Amino acid sequence: MGFKFAHRDLTSLERRFNMLNVSSRPDRSTPARIRDAAVAYVGEHGWEKATSRQIAAAAGVPVGLVNYHFGSKDGLRQACDDWVIERLAEDKGLILGAGPLPRMDTYIDDHPELRPITEYIGQCMRSGGPVAEHFFERMVELTQEMMALAADGGTFRRYHDPYAAAVILVAYGAGASLFGDTIARLLGGTNLLDTDTYNRYVRTTIEIYTHPLIIDERYLDALDAQDMLPASAEGDIRKENP
Repeated sequence: MGFKFAHRDLTSLERRFNMLNVSSRPDRSTPARIRDAAVAYVGEHGWEKATSRQIAAAAGVPVGLVNYHFGSKDGLRQACDDWVIERLAEDKGLILGAGPLPRMDTYIDDHPELRPITEYIGQCMRSGGPVAEHFFERMVELTQEMMALAADGGTFRRYHDPYAAAVILVAYGAGASLFGDTIARLLGGTNLLDTDTYNRYVRTTIEIYTHPLIIDERYLDALDAQDMLPASAEGDIRKENP
């Protein structure tokens, strides 16, 4: 049976797949091709609309190889999730090594595979469920590590409860994944990662974080004066089981 794609969709998918293919990692085996095609396709359409046949067609392999290498569509999804999380951990180090605020336009030029990965994460966050929970929790871990390193380097402040601060920062940042297109449109662009739109987004974000919105400390003093559960100085507060 042949596979039919609209020319517009195939061109868009090929562009995302090619971005992943230029990865510096020498991982171009058949499973890697299928995984990259899945990440690119799902980043555009979501897992609910993706089929093993469509992903195989995008990868240029027989559909039987999807099950052969991954067992099922669910197995492929798990492999994609694991790989994307691995890339997040790797690029956390790249970003920290590049300085406090690398330019996203040049960074994406150097790492074009990150654009479809970002779109994949957005789809997972929008779909909710265990995958979104896993991504969120992993991002909290990475953010807490980043904040600790930045505090050691003197660029970030140390918070009373760094774990809670990481949770809240990731929650704020998740809005870019959930509403990226809307944010881009309101900022005058079409894609949040386009240079002008991203620079406006980051410039304002950094300004808010560098010059806090609330300059009157009486709000914080009033909270501290209340009889509240003290937060752990190491940020080890965790959500308790009901």
